[in-house]
Amino acid sequence: MMATKARTASSFSSKVRKRDTGEQGNWGEFAAMSRGEADIPIPAPHAEARPIIGEDSQIAASAQIEEGVRIGDGARIGEDVTIGAGVSIGEGVVIRDGARFGASTSIEDDASIGEGASVGERVTIRQGVVLQASSVLGDGVVLDEEVSVGEGARLGRNVRVEQSARIGAQVTIDEDAVLGEDSVLEDRSSIRHSSRVGDSVMIGKSTEIHAGSIVGSGARIGSRSRIEGTFGDELEVGPRSRLLGGSTWGDRVQIGDGVKVDVGASSRFADDTQLGDKTTLTAAEVAGELSTGEGVTIKGADGASELNETIAIGAGSTLDGAITLRDGTEIGESVQVHGPSGAHSDEVVTQIDGDCEVLDRAIIRSGARLGERTLVGSAAEIGRAVVTGAGTDICDRARIGDFSVINGSMIGEGVTVGHGAQTGYGAELGERSVIEDNAVIEPYARVEDDGYVPRGAVVTETPR
Repeated sequence: MMATKARTASSFSSKVRKRDTGEQGNWGEFAAMSRGEADIPIPAPHAEARPIIGEDSQIAASAQIEEGVRIGDGARIGEDVTIGAGVSIGEGVVIRDGARFGASTSIEDDASIGEGASVGERVTIRQGVVLQASSVLGDGVVLDEEVSVGEGARLGRNVRVEQSARIGAQVTIDEDAVLGEDSVLEDRSSIRHSSRVGDSVMIGKSTEIHAGSIVGSGARIGSRSRIEGTFGDELEVGPRSRLLGGSTWGDRVQIGDGVKVDVGASSRFADDTQLGDKTTLTAAEVAGELSTGEGVTIKGADGASELNETIAIGAGSTLDGAITLRDGTEIGESVQVHGPSGAHSDEVVTQIDGDCEVLDRAIIRSGARLGERTLVGSAAEIGRAVVTGAGTDICDRARIGDFSVINGSMIGEGVTVGHGAQTGYGAELGERSVIEDNAVIEPYARVEDDGYVPRGAVVTETPR
């Protein structure tokens, strides 16, 4: 490197004047020109077009510096550096060998630019920024104070990175994306175009934020995950998770390890949603007020199923249909929620009203409608298009056939009810009883334990 003393606009002007007054006796011509008495125009000094170099700066002989560049005191510029026209370089800036800068870029005090870095036009690099070797900044990028950009990272046009953010090696941030203050992108992660990531966000290695996504402040996203949609503050996502489809999520959402969510953009997950490890959601629209045990299966239909208010789905459960889950959703480990099957043209919407409870390993088939306060016991099975009235209690291992109507009745353990059967309000079916297809149990009637009701029979009210 060679040391170069500061040169100012006034020093350039004095040199021009000395040359023009000339030792060859041309002062009279110069004076006449300046009075407008000559036809030859006077060239402007253009002092501002020349580089202005601060005191104690060191600039390698092979550096190429175009017109209008300003270099602050104590700057260090390495070999084969190219600095475009109109670039401003602050005090104490270090630019290592082979770096390139487009026109009209601004580099503020104490920034450090790594070897072979490439910086586009109209880029703003604020005080204390560290740009590692071979990193690339597109036109119009803004790096706020104390930002760090890792080796080989690539930032597209008009990206904005806010104060004290940390970007790892080989990170990609596409055009028009924003990364918030104090956020961290670990190595090989990527933020696709037009996405916005809030303050104090931690994004793990090899994770991808899809185009147009919004991630709120305070998020923690594990490694090798893929995220798409609009997410509120304090999102927590475990490693190897996939949240795709562009849905909207509330604040304080928690996603376990290896969760897969594939939903439509119209799907909405409310505040405090929790998805346990290995959950799978496919084309689901998420709503509440249901509690299920572990290993439950709920099958919806072509239309959107309705599960209103606070929902808790136990571990190992399966919800199959266009399931709607909202406020305060909690989904346990290994849960699967699939979209509408479309396999049956006569399927109707599965609906579960408020305060229902579904226990372990129960199965609810497509098109079922569970009324308020329905309780479905462990390993019970509810057939297709079954309707239950308010306060229905279906005990463990009971089986209810398709199209049956259970209206506020008590169905004992191990009961089998055929297809199209009906029970009235207050009816009781004793343990292990068998009710054949199309039988009718009238209100308040009772079938004893191990009882049998043949096909199409009617059981009238039992005296008490």
